[in-house]
Amino acid sequence: MRLTMAVACRSVISDWWTLDRDGGNAGLLRDRFLRIAVKDKKNHPQARDDLFKAMCQSLVNSQEIYVIAYQKQESAIKNLNSKGFFNTGGRMIIGLGGENVLETGLTLNHTYGTPMIPGTALKGLAAHYCHKAWGGADERFKFGGECHRSIFGTTEYSGHLIFHDAWITPDSLIGSLQPDVMTPQHGDYYSDEKGLTPPTDFDDPNPVTFLSVVGTFLIAVSCDIPGPIGDEWAERVFELLSDALREWGIGGKTNADYGRLILENQKEMSEKSAEPTIESSSSDLQKQRKPIPPVAKKLKYKKGDTVEVTRVADPKEKRGASYFMADDGIGGLVVLGTPPSAEIGEKVHLEINGVMEKEGLYNFAAVGAKRESAHQTKGKRERR
Repeated sequence: MRLTMAVACRSVISDWWTLDRDGGNAGLLRDRFLRIAVKDKKNHPQARDDLFKAMCQSLVNSQEIYVIAYQKQESAIKNLNSKGFFNTGGRMIIGLGGENVLETGLTLNHTYGTPMIPGTALKGLAAHYCHKAWGGADERFKFGGECHRSIFGTTEYSGHLIFHDAWITPDSLIGSLQPDVMTPQHGDYYSDEKGLTPPTDFDDPNPVTFLSVVGTFLIAVSCDIPGPIGDEWAERVFELLSDALREWGIGGKTNADYGRLILENQKEMSEKSAEPTIESSSSDLQKQRKPIPPVAKKLKYKKGDTVEVTRVADPKEKRGASYFMADDGIGGLVVLGTPPSAEIGEKVHLEINGVMEKEGLYNFAAVGAKRESAHQTKGKRERR
């Protein structure tokens, strides 16, 4: 009985879109209604295209309910000045490398299956752009700086600026999912963990189809501190985000010009935000009803502790040094031993070699370097 029921369910699922009742959630179709293995192109050459067509059709079926949901979302942020409509200059792909039954991913609204840009993605883009663009003019806007911490927070608190999820407008929903293709040519080279396979002109191209996004998105930034000070910061950070979306783009394949979003009045905004001039300093925010944590650096660790640190950009870039930051927001250089090889954003373990209370810095040592140095010193003394 159970076997018969399972077979019947699979039969209904496999013929879902042949029954003239396409689904209403593109994400559900993508994740649960793939009829055959994605690489079985020989026996089912059209299955992948059929799935993509069903996903595109599902936007038509879900438009009515999505309009109601979008109106509620728009109403929730109607009083914000720090919001605007952004148009994709070309294509955009968010979540390309996400875990998925297909070879390529795409971030869709879980409830409605519609294209969206997560607020976390917007916050991450703005944080890096702030460090590079505004941090060059004012140290406070670099990673770990006073203003950067106030806006984006640290591992201990989330910061005071809120980056809302960006919803696609109902007018641009239909047709927002567009068939696209990329052609990786050196698959063996990239999959060879031993590095023995070279990339050559004799490799066969492997076209991979996927869905990208076009359309208009409502993007908003707000501050959790009420009043004019919070509004001012929200507006300035919104301008920062607008520049980042235009100049850097968001999501995957930005080197190929994907992910660029343009605000309708972007020209006026970019001229205004050329320099990080916020009239209200972070000390003004501290006077509000919900102040930011004190900017004064409190060192959490003591000499001899082994801590997990994150490789971040060196505040003094000309040094070209490996700069690491502990989870209390305090950073420093490795002064003893060889700095571990780590990319920006990668976590490693280091020992606290020294604490500089006045400067608010740590001196780090490679794990085990202090013992090795002490052993070498002892050996020299014995030889004398």
